[in-house]
Amino acid sequence: MNNDSITVFKGDTSRLKNVIPIQERVEPNFYQQEVARIFKKAWLIVGSAEDLIEIGAYKVVDVPPLKASLVVVRSDDGKIRVFHNVCRHRGDKLVHDEHGCKKSFTCRFHAWTYSNSGTLTGVTDSTQFLGLDKDKMGLVEVHSEVWENIVFVNFDKNPRQTLKEWLGPIYDQYAGFSANRIKIADHRVVLNTNWNLAVNAFCEGYHNLYIHKNTVPDYQGGKTNPKRHRAYLEVGEHFARYSAHGNPNHKATPAEGLLYKHSKPMFPAFTHFNMEDLPPGVNPSRFAQWAFDIMHVVPNFVIGPQANTHSIMFFWPIDHNKTDVRVMRFGFKSDRPSDRIAQAHSITRGREVLREDLATMETNYQGVASGGIPYLFLSEQEQLIQNHYRAADDLLRDAGSQ
Repeated sequence: MNNDSITVFKGDTSRLKNVIPIQERVEPNFYQQEVARIFKKAWLIVGSAEDLIEIGAYKVVDVPPLKASLVVVRSDDGKIRVFHNVCRHRGDKLVHDEHGCKKSFTCRFHAWTYSNSGTLTGVTDSTQFLGLDKDKMGLVEVHSEVWENIVFVNFDKNPRQTLKEWLGPIYDQYAGFSANRIKIADHRVVLNTNWNLAVNAFCEGYHNLYIHKNTVPDYQGGKTNPKRHRAYLEVGEHFARYSAHGNPNHKATPAEGLLYKHSKPMFPAFTHFNMEDLPPGVNPSRFAQWAFDIMHVVPNFVIGPQANTHSIMFFWPIDHNKTDVRVMRFGFKSDRPSDRIAQAHSITRGREVLREDLATMETNYQGVASGGIPYLFLSEQEQLIQNHYRAADDLLRDAGSQ
């Protein structure tokens, strides 16, 4: 074994713990604290600006822990705005279609109408409303910012940090990483598991050699790194990330060999390219045999940059024992049939790998909820998980002291 298998660790690890008491965290009362002190205060990802290219394009997004429905829309002035999907008259849901493109939204209950900038523009039988001031009755806006084509929101009336402050040093490290990419896949499944355990499943590579031995048996590590240790691992206040070691001796399947003769390699194949073409946050250590990165954004998101693709994974708690998992994949823009076929192949392979990951989540929850173990015992290669619980505890403590 040589230096290829030795992880470069970065960040403040002094407050990480490798023993995590877990019983309390899967209980209903603890979940209510998480909703009030984490999800109502944190910056949350609600989607991709890729869905909102045209003026007037909108998407309805549910945020289960807050029982909120949002309308994310590109207004006439080109700015992306996020509103509670609630009519100001009687509180009915305003927009019922999942997506579309409109200059205005009309409530089906009493036909009150709003512009795509949130302004109340029409009230039926308006003379019967005493003291009505339409300027004060626009849609209720949620704090939002767009970072690298990803839409974030914060439900706090007065967010304690800007998104830049929340993301800290990584905010300026990913400029253009998602440029010229389109959404190529969108998966969603609801599982009987706790959201923390669902996030944890994607925050380490320890499982790859075992869970994925049938679908992608040799795509990582190789002879120099048989245990598939991460090449780079960093923890921060509201993020943590690692870089995975691609196997230079990966044996391409017949389909991969054919497809990637005529298209850019995508998962589970990895391409070599000029590292200087990457923004500094992608493969931050510039590891030569780089495969992909995983970045956990606190509290419940995972972003996965690769050379020719990336993914965004959402783990929305519905309750202490139920989680809404959503996965979006993005690829390079192309009208060439060979590229479309290669992307379809990668989507299919990725979906099967995802299913293997999802298969662990319900049984993992059953084991923890049964009381069978009092704590999680984590390795150095699972520092992203350690950081997840450190960050959650900080948010629970800080919000609770206000």
